[in-house]
Amino acid sequence: MRFNLLDKYFFIEILPPYGIGLVAFTFLLFMGRIFHLMKLVVYEGTPVSYVIRFLIYLIPSFLVFTIPIALLLAILVSLGRLSSDSEIIALKSSGVSMLQMLRPYGMVALISFMAVNLVVLEGLPWGTRKIKSLIVEMVQETSYFQVTERSFTKLGDNFLFYVESYDPATQTLKDIFVQDARDPNREITIVAPRGRVLKDIKSHLMVIRLLDGNIHQMFSMKESYQKLHFSSYDFRVDLAKRIGSRGIMRVKARDLSVRALRKRIQKQRKAGEDTSGDEIELNKKFAIPFTCLIFTLIGVPLGIQPKRSKRSAGLLLCLLVVFIYYGLTIFFDALGRNKTLPPIWAVWLPNIIITLAGLYLFKLGYKEQVPKGFEYLESQWIRFKTWLQGKRVW
Repeated sequence: MRFNLLDKYFFIEILPPYGIGLVAFTFLLFMGRIFHLMKLVVYEGTPVSYVIRFLIYLIPSFLVFTIPIALLLAILVSLGRLSSDSEIIALKSSGVSMLQMLRPYGMVALISFMAVNLVVLEGLPWGTRKIKSLIVEMVQETSYFQVTERSFTKLGDNFLFYVESYDPATQTLKDIFVQDARDPNREITIVAPRGRVLKDIKSHLMVIRLLDGNIHQMFSMKESYQKLHFSSYDFRVDLAKRIGSRGIMRVKARDLSVRALRKRIQKQRKAGEDTSGDEIELNKKFAIPFTCLIFTLIGVPLGIQPKRSKRSAGLLLCLLVVFIYYGLTIFFDALGRNKTLPPIWAVWLPNIIITLAGLYLFKLGYKEQVPKGFEYLESQWIRFKTWLQGKRVW
């Protein structure tokens, strides 16, 4: 496709706000996670390198949302600037139609569509796999999820571990108490003044070695008590099993490729199991990238509104588009998982609704008509600003 001077002009207008918006929105999502990750560094002694890698692996899950939103913001900012400077009016008077204005934005939307498609199909499964591998590595090589001072830690079913003090540098323990109630006919209590933590990374085992302690056994059936002294006693914790019990390593539908997810759905159907959740995730892999095209379709007619609407009702409605779209997505997703709607309709209905709204606005814009709702929102926005200015005076 050959680009003319007008297309290049629109590209120059949209690319800077697109890049700034993408970085800004991604950074905001990062900030929501950095606080929790820094707690691992401060309180758990987790190396900063793990936090950096964790954030890198989270990028695909952020880009799924930030790319379409940044695209919508870039369209509003660029066309809003042109509209406020009366350049849109000049272009229309020169014979430039809305379709010609839409072409450069459509190209950016198409590139964004392909980028989000790549992220959904390849980036998300890759990021999830890397995060799970990183969690296993953290458990194996750091004290995370392992020893906590002055609190009972559940290392398994009916198995409690307590330590008064723990030195991560030397992996030494002091004043240890262990209660083992896994056997219903025998309750074991182990007390030791000191111990050490040993790790077998290859076998995913953590060995807690107790030194110079006592074992107290209470037999409920025989109603007898036994006390044993030991110089060294080891008990092992299966880290891989412990992680699996938390559901971290469970393979979810969104982590699978399209081919693997289709095979999983076929197996579930043969076994007579419910496939609605997996079918929703399968449809999402194809529906999510279309957000870029939908936001472009609705953003262009909103962005070229006259100056009097651009700064108030038009911009306010554009900001609401994001909340309305994702609100509809959450609502119909819940209906699909409750089997109120078929999975395909539960996923694609938000796209259809916003697309119809975009076509309606595009039709009005092509006829150079302002939606009636804009005037109402503009009047309400003016009233709000007037009220706010009055409050500032007082």
